[in-house]
This record gives sequence, C-alpha cells and structure tokens, in this order.
Amino acid sequence: MKNNTSPVQDLVHKIETLVYSVNDIEGYEKKLLREILNKQGWEELRDVSISVAECHVIDCIERNGLINTTAISQKLAITKGGISKITAKLIKKNMIEVKRLENNQKETYYELTPLGKKIFQIHDILHKQVTEKFAAIFRVYSSEELNFASKFVGDLISGFTTPLPQDKR
Repeated sequence: MKNNTSPVQDLVHKIETLVYSVNDIEGYEKKLLREILNKQGWEELRDVSISVAECHVIDCIERNGLINTTAISQKLAITKGGISKITAKLIKKNMIEVKRLENNQKETYYELTPLGKKIFQIHDILHKQVTEKFAAIFRVYSSEELNFASKFVGDLISGFTTPLPQDKR
C-alpha cells in the first residue's frame, strides 16, 4: 500500500506529535522529580507542588543573584505580569523572598530561601538529565545535520513568534 502523504505533510505531522509530547512534558518532569527526590533523600519535598515555569524562575533567580521582575521577564521571555503571578506563588510557597536595596526601597528584588535553593538543586539535576538525554539522541547525527537541525528549529521558533501579516482588505 502506497503512502499518499507528502514530505511536508509528514514533517508537519511529526512536529505536531512533538508539540503534543512537549505539552505532556510536565508529567514526565514530575516523574523525574520524584525519582530525584527519592535518590537525594529529600522526603520533606515529596509533597511540594511546583510548575515548570516556577522552576525556571527559581533557576533564573539563583543564577543571576538579586534580580527584579523586569530582568526575569527579559531573561525568560515571559511577560512581567506572568512573572509577577509566578513570584507571588513562590513567595506564598516560601521558595523566594522579597529584598530591597538600602538605597532604593521602591525596587523589589528576589532571592531564594533555603527551600528555594533545594528546588534549584533538584531543577539543576533534572536539567542535566534532560541534557544528557538530548546529547544521546544527537550523537548519531553529523555536525552538518546538527547545524541544519539547529537552523530549522530556529526558523520554526521565529515563524511562530513573529505575528502573521494582517489581511488588508
């Protein structure tokens, strides 16, 4: 039986499958998180509820020292409103705390609490595992193939982050 799909249709289908898989990644990361908690013996964190976006904000705060909402927003490409919501949740969960500089009491900065530092460590372990998994997948490809893949993914990102031209009727 002959397959009637074009290479473009096949590629679009594979990209859709990838997107659906990425949308389900939070469940996969939660499973990995549980495994890390068990290995590290951090039983007290077993019931901690945290989203991937919250983990990324914690990571950004730890890697950048005292940082404000605007800087986090720029580094993570998330709106300032989105960062404000995430940081409010993290404050309630006692993972970050608000700091103000002596010479500027108006500006709000964030710093990790001891619990936030543990979450950062777990997130760092998780990132290393994911990086190793990608590296294992990519090892079978040549430099030329990886360069093409990088350009292709970059083009996809640009294509989906650039607004469509408005219809001028």
